[in-house]
Amino acid sequence: MGLDKLIKKLKQNLNKGTKSKNEIRCEQIDSLLEKLKKKERELKNLLADENDKSERKHLKLELKIASVERKKGLKRRAELKKKCK
Repeated sequence: MGLDKLIKKLKQNLNKGTKSKNEIRCEQIDSLLEKLKKKERELKNLLADENDKSERKHLKLELKIASVERKKGLKRRAELKKKCK
């Protein structure tokens, strides 16, 4: 699954916690956070092996985005801990 899809799904699941009608599925959020962590590790490995400057710049940007989104997701997951079923 691509980085964009992971982030989109994570945001959708995290936003469900703001509305009372939608059920919060912590297992789904945890699964997406784990996939995002795996993606981060893959990007780090690719970055370590890459020699091309432009590709390294691109990989660094993707890695930073994944890292920031994962941190936001972990923070929001901690806030939703009480509402999880």
